[in-house]
Amino acid sequence: MVCGFFALYWFYTQMAFVKKLDPASKAMKMIFGGWAIAFGGVLIGAILGAALSDSALAVVPMLLTLVCYLGGIISVILGVFNMRTSIERHYNTVENIGLKLSPVMTFFFNLYYFQYHFARIAEWKKTGRLA
Repeated sequence: MVCGFFALYWFYTQMAFVKKLDPASKAMKMIFGGWAIAFGGVLIGAILGAALSDSALAVVPMLLTLVCYLGGIISVILGVFNMRTSIERHYNTVENIGLKLSPVMTFFFNLYYFQYHFARIAEWKKTGRLA
């Protein structure tokens, strides 16, 4: 559980760093909005599901929960790819190192993949050579 909270904190730290690189980035809003939609939808669906459990309308909260959860997940994924775009734009124009981030790695391993590249870039700034 502690690792989960640390991962969320570290992801927030990465989003804040990207916001410094690209003030126009909407990644933080998209990701926090996605989390709020997903968890809010699940919470509301659970409350309505309990209230309507004996009714013929019991399927409505399940559909609401599903729609909110999927919408939240899509918003988070779009936010992650917005981060990717901001990172690539900054490190290919402002600090031209020719950074290319894989869409597949971004999708599956975003937190760790971004951190790997941030560490490489920090090493490059310190030593002058890109690992």
